Amino acid sequence: MILLSFGFGYRSYSQAEQRVVSDLNQALQRTVLQNKGLWLNADTIQTYAKLQEVIGAPVSVNGSHRAFTEALSITGLKDVSTLSLHILKKNSPATVFNEIPAGCLASDTLVWLSTTADASGLTLSFRGYARCSATMLFSLSKQTIPATLLLAALLWGGFTFFYFHRHTKTNASNGQQQENFITFGNLSLSLQEACFYNEQQEKLKLTPMQYTLMEMFYLSSSHLLFKSDICQSLWPGKDNADETLYTLIRRLKPIVEDNSNLRITTDRGRAYGLEIKT
Repeated sequence: MILLSFGFGYRSYSQAEQRVVSDLNQALQRTVLQNKGLWLNADTIQTYAKLQEVIGAPVSVNGSHRAFTEALSITGLKDVSTLSLHILKKNSPATVFNEIPAGCLASDTLVWLSTTADASGLTLSFRGYARCSATMLFSLSKQTIPATLLLAALLWGGFTFFYFHRHTKTNASNGQQQENFITFGNLSLSLQEACFYNEQQEKLKLTPMQYTLMEMFYLSSSHLLFKSDICQSLWPGKDNADETLYTLIRRLKPIVEDNSNLRITTDRGRAYGLEIKT
């Protein structure tokens, strides 16, 4: 869409240049026709011819001309336009109009060949110039469509950027949340909050010992814990913690079974396991 906008903008800019050249052409033709009695009469031509002989080089006259300025239809050109007249001898190389001054647009060259006896073959070349900046041409061009397309492209680009930025941020947040959660059955352990959530996203009310034991079950890949490992972790240095562990398991079982689809089982009296109810 941005490329389309620039394409339309360039086209409008080129059309503005063509409008300026077209206006210079019509103004030049009108000006020469209106002033041909003054510029192209025999006395003027003879004066041009004598001036050429004295100087020994082509004569050029450049400057603002009131008639030429008034003939322009584009108001912005009236203060930046000039009219150029070049007088050349017969068979002289017409190179004076080959180059257009930098920053200017030029009309076509209007050539008149003298046929008077005293100045036979003398050539008068007319051309109009307008010094147009890029800002001026831009103001003359119709940029509504390009501007609309560019605005739409910028809005779409901004929307896309913020959407993907937010989407990426959300995914990262979700990924981080997933990394901080361990789910088994319909009970989830939040490592960040150090608590358990049931299926209704309600926190389980556990004592510190109950939470620590459940966390050990969840961090075990098999969800199976030996009694000796549990006692060593929960009551290090205690000689016989079997009775204490039994009491802890007995009080924890109903909490787990009432709030999830899990249950705590005993494996031959030497280990406890956490499994999904069948």
